[in-house]
Amino acid sequence: MERNIVLIGFMGSGKTSVGKKLSMDLKREFIDMDDFIEKREGMSVNEIFDKKGEDYFRNAERELCVRFAEAKSKIIATGGGVIKSDENVENLKKGGVIIYLKSTPKQIAHNLRHDNTRPLLAGGNKEEKIAKLMAEREPIYNKCADIVLDVSNINIEETIEKIKEILHINV
Repeated sequence: MERNIVLIGFMGSGKTSVGKKLSMDLKREFIDMDDFIEKREGMSVNEIFDKKGEDYFRNAERELCVRFAEAKSKIIATGGGVIKSDENVENLKKGGVIIYLKSTPKQIAHNLRHDNTRPLLAGGNKEEKIAKLMAEREPIYNKCADIVLDVSNINIEETIEKIKEILHINV
């Protein structure tokens, strides 16, 4: 069994898109943590934040990270804030290699231009909110990552090729 490939990064950095395509290329199961929690709770992340609060959601993320510490050969796309907990990062590292998909606030805002489902970006100037949140999280992403991959100016296929090259995966 091979180690999990765990994708971290800011919302809209491509974790889900890259993860889905990478899982098909490598014939591994793909798990999007946000989707997993949404299915389990029967509501969107936005609704969970509204009805149950951010703490409830972060606890659900923590439970999944504990579960994934034992999993193997998965491609896991984390929620953007999963790295706020050292415990989450420790558990994800137990079973996998963590790759930070790094992007710019401008690129993230472009990627999310039609997305109104992100509770932390609701109302106001998206790019400004993204820049502020990224400034807080970037040092944490860098600290948590085993590999930092700048995806600002490359597409999904190029991102996947770089990941396979870095991890010495031949398919």
